[in-house]
Amino acid sequence: MNLLNFNHSIPSLFVLSFRVYQKNFIPIIFLTSILMTPAFLIGIAGWGETESIIFFLSAHLLEGAVTLGIIGIAFGHFFPSLGILRSLRSFFFIGSIHVAILQYLLFITGVMGLTLPFPLSIIVITIWLIGLLLTSMAQPVFVVESVRGIRALGRSIKLARSNLSRVFLVLVISTVLQFFLFALIFSIFMPDLNLDLQKNEGEGLPILFSEILSDPRINQAIRWAQYLVSLLFYPFASLLCTFLYFDLAKQQNHLNISHLEQMSNKLFGTPIQNTKESEDSNEENILEPKDVKIIDPDRSIDDKE
Repeated sequence: MNLLNFNHSIPSLFVLSFRVYQKNFIPIIFLTSILMTPAFLIGIAGWGETESIIFFLSAHLLEGAVTLGIIGIAFGHFFPSLGILRSLRSFFFIGSIHVAILQYLLFITGVMGLTLPFPLSIIVITIWLIGLLLTSMAQPVFVVESVRGIRALGRSIKLARSNLSRVFLVLVISTVLQFFLFALIFSIFMPDLNLDLQKNEGEGLPILFSEILSDPRINQAIRWAQYLVSLLFYPFASLLCTFLYFDLAKQQNHLNISHLEQMSNKLFGTPIQNTKESEDSNEENILEPKDVKIIDPDRSIDDKE
């Protein structure tokens, strides 16, 4: 089955993503850990706001890196983690970060909408969620089509609108799976809290929640759960988003397989199959004639005389 040129259903997108993730688990986890390490180190240093920004950018950079990995698998049958890390020194890193920054600005706009009055906040948050949905494939668009910045977001919106129900279902299911995994991991690291419920009974639930969230042990449990989810689930979500992009791009006839094959050859040294197939076909088309009689030129001259 060709990874880049296959008609998918929603279940097959999840199945294929899981199979690729399972088969290439070690190189994918290695790549993810390298990309998420800067945010983790900044968090240990105590720079909370900077950590959240770097974490967001690293997660979206991972989407672009996984897209390159799928191209490497399609033409080389291996996930080229080292080749992807080498490509981060080139234009790919700058372009991917550019797209990620625009996605972060969109994310911050939605967060700021939470502080608005009730009717207006609902409108802003709804538009924000729709924007996140439509621009979810911006990183694969940049990698495959070399479209940067606002144009990558616009191209992602166009692709998502072509089959909005499929994009919505895939992302919603992925988000629900991520939530359950986070809840499971958080329950493992959740510390035992000795809360005086009778004391807080008259103060209400908001005061109780604020007391829980201010506990440093809770914050540490949230951080561990967040990074473990990013390490284990984000690569799968990136695979799912990338395969969704290829599926929609194929439906609109926007996939240039030969271009992707040359890209894979240039970045990862994978063979170009089309060239080999054409050479083989040319060799097969050369037919050697049978029962050829060789004419002696000297004898033909004697016959004429």
